[in-house]
Amino acid sequence: MVDDPTSDGQITARTAHALEQVRAAFPESAWACYSPRPGTVSEHPLGRACDGTFGNAIGEPATGQALELGWAVTNWLQTHAESLGVEYLIWQDQIWSLARADEGWRPYTRGTDVTTRHLDHVHVTIREGA
Repeated sequence: MVDDPTSDGQITARTAHALEQVRAAFPESAWACYSPRPGTVSEHPLGRACDGTFGNAIGEPATGQALELGWAVTNWLQTHAESLGVEYLIWQDQIWSLARADEGWRPYTRGTDVTTRHLDHVHVTIREGA
């Protein structure tokens, strides 16, 4: 575990590497990784997940340039999934996972609002291990 540059928590070294790479490729994106999230099942307190926004605020759906940038970042993360250790992505009511990449984007049905449906941010989970 290493210090999370987006919070006062810690993230895995692999997550920190992926975050560094995506921030370098898309410096206009904003990221938040570690958060405790008590009472929920989430990779964020495990230091394996980050959420990115693209000029919009959490709770505000990504539209226009924010939506375009979100798709650019998401497509970049897919392209580099193997080397960055991306396990899965959630964006715009859809989920994509490396293990099921041949199925493409699938509906993500767990959300009930803008944020839980991931209409305002992309979620990336990084695999465990080196």
